[in-house]
Amino acid sequence: MVPVRVLDELGVTKSARVAAIGAGALMSVRQGWYSVPDAPPDVVSAVRVGGALTAASVARLHGLWLLGDARLHVRVPGSASRLRSPDDRSVPLAPSHSVCVHYRERPGGAGDLPARDGLPRALAEMFSCAGPLPAMIAVDSALNSGELGAAGRAELRTLVGGAHRRLVDAADAGCDSGLETIARMLLVSRRVRHRTQAWIAGVGRVDLLIGDRLVVELDGAGFHIDRPDFEKDRRRGLELARQGYLLVRLTYRMVVNDGETTRATLLALIARGDHRWGVRAQHHVR
Repeated sequence: MVPVRVLDELGVTKSARVAAIGAGALMSVRQGWYSVPDAPPDVVSAVRVGGALTAASVARLHGLWLLGDARLHVRVPGSASRLRSPDDRSVPLAPSHSVCVHYRERPGGAGDLPARDGLPRALAEMFSCAGPLPAMIAVDSALNSGELGAAGRAELRTLVGGAHRRLVDAADAGCDSGLETIARMLLVSRRVRHRTQAWIAGVGRVDLLIGDRLVVELDGAGFHIDRPDFEKDRRRGLELARQGYLLVRLTYRMVVNDGETTRATLLALIARGDHRWGVRAQHHVR
């Protein structure tokens, strides 16, 4: 995306812009804004609405794990008016366009661009819009993938409120899926000791180890019984049982669609003490 002032600074005249549009090298998106052919479509749509891409829409550009928010998120000044359709600038913005408008008056961050918020600010917007759990899924994913480094995490911390800062501080780069974050957030809220990607001798890494012996493995949405590593997973489960661990395997639907029942079951196991070793049990975690 290129604002017209940048083209003016580069000496691109109006006639040259018209010629570039005719040749397909530029596209007029909104008054004062142009795009090149390979510009991300969501960024183009956000500018056409009248603001900058933000929140989950930016997180999606970074390839982060998201909890099913397909709306276009656009940050605009608090006084913004005359917002337009993301597909047609001649049409006023309407609820049917599935656009979530963020009215904000915040100073720009280090990674912000005129048409697109930097990742720290976009994640901060997720806390305000989507809530703590979807935001933390994206934060954990950003840390795990390396999209968010130490400097970005520090910037994010300054952009969120006090309660959310504690969550940012507790974010875990070891979570490599949103399912792990969902399970981890439950344990954090209950102050239950746990580790993500814990190493167990003879087994390898497990998604989540609660207390001493309760192992939670999380299968993604594409899991099915004929996948090539099905037998390997069962052998891992057998070895965990031999060593005295309790294995709970959860599917995507169990965590996302039936979360209340799944959370209640995990908490019941913890309340019963199944996450702790017995008196004679041997420790195998290192």
